[in-house]
Amino acid sequence: MNFYKTKIFIFLLIFLSSITYGETNICLTDFQEKLPKESINKIKEMRLKASSHCLECGTTSCKLKKWDSANQTNQTICNRLFCKPTKTSKTLFASNENHGLGITQVNFTYSINSSGRIEDVVLTEVRGEMDRKRALVYLKDNLKLLRYEPIAIEGKTYSLKDLKGSTGWNIMEKGM
Repeated sequence: MNFYKTKIFIFLLIFLSSITYGETNICLTDFQEKLPKESINKIKEMRLKASSHCLECGTTSCKLKKWDSANQTNQTICNRLFCKPTKTSKTLFASNENHGLGITQVNFTYSINSSGRIEDVVLTEVRGEMDRKRALVYLKDNLKLLRYEPIAIEGKTYSLKDLKGSTGWNIMEKGM
């Protein structure tokens, strides 16, 4: 059973990496990775220093700056500061709905509101077993479990708009 799960994990990793690297500036790919609680204050400090370098802000919202391939390091640093959740769920990619079995991979756009919650999820690509409607419901069910540290600059909180994500899942029968 563990061997089977390992094979599926390796397949998904290869499957996802080919799509992820084809897209520019994917903000969310790892739904289990989060900022450690003990580093949140340090991250807030670093965000203040990096906000003008990483973000383009208007009156109520910000966007991540676009970086060319020569500035991948800047993109990576900015994504780590502004794209990692502070809270995830151990039951991620679980649902009470009957979505069907098999592997599905999605690319999507989304925003993080000024309270640190994901909103405005739009699927841009769906591949695999699930149809578009079911994939969107399943993705939203799981994204609502993530929480982010709100972006605060000079005492004002901002939303983060026009983010891109990519992920996949494999729904198997119980007992496999």
